[in-house]
Amino acid sequence: MADVPLWTEPEAAARMLRGRLDWALQDWAAIAAQLTDPVDDYPCYFGTQGQQRGHNWYTMVDSRYPAEFGVPVLAGTLLRFRELAHSGPKRQSLIVLVGPPDPRATLSDHHAMFWSLLDQLGTEDRFPWPDEVPADPADPKWQWCFGGEPWFLFAGSPAYKARRSRQLGNSLTVVLQTRRVFQGLSGSTPAGRAAKQRIRSGLRTYDDVPSHPFLGDPAFSSTYKWRQYALPDDQDTTSAACPLRHRKGIG
Repeated sequence: MADVPLWTEPEAAARMLRGRLDWALQDWAAIAAQLTDPVDDYPCYFGTQGQQRGHNWYTMVDSRYPAEFGVPVLAGTLLRFRELAHSGPKRQSLIVLVGPPDPRATLSDHHAMFWSLLDQLGTEDRFPWPDEVPADPADPKWQWCFGGEPWFLFAGSPAYKARRSRQLGNSLTVVLQTRRVFQGLSGSTPAGRAAKQRIRSGLRTYDDVPSHPFLGDPAFSSTYKWRQYALPDDQDTTSAACPLRHRKGIG
């Protein structure tokens, strides 16, 4: 795991990348500035606190360098981050930068890349599907799992216009957290409901559209969590089925 590309500060990334993936450093700078801008006031205070305290970890995927920055390496990075997330501070996040950036990419393009990335990671997962999570994405309680546990994740993209809270960096970004982040913050607890309501309140002023219906009622734990992973830029609620093709544990 020593060579897994994972960093919290750009100096470490610069030494590791040796000038080859400058786009990743530029993305880091853009996201860090957004999360810590005192005027813009990003609505997820867990993300802003994580950036300020050095609890947001970064890595990248670049298919031009498959041996060093391909999906199999990313799978190892997720396992390394899982170790860090369960042994260090409770609220840590991993932000995956997927590049290089393509200014022509639409939101649909980035969403397709996002689901393809999850598909590929699923084929690299060597852990059994956790017993407590349904394996079929059609089940309302299904969540994306990796390394034997469910994760919270979502896609960010510069192609978002109205939903600015997911307009992160200059390329597709994937934000992931282990379930430890939500210990004590479930929707059934006062602290969990207060956290959701605080974030929703921030979204109302930060985004140019209301909170999407797929996010569910802040007072309760939501179902069909995959619908939250790659939100539309408007209030469209059309969703036929989970786009994942690789469904571990099915069949």
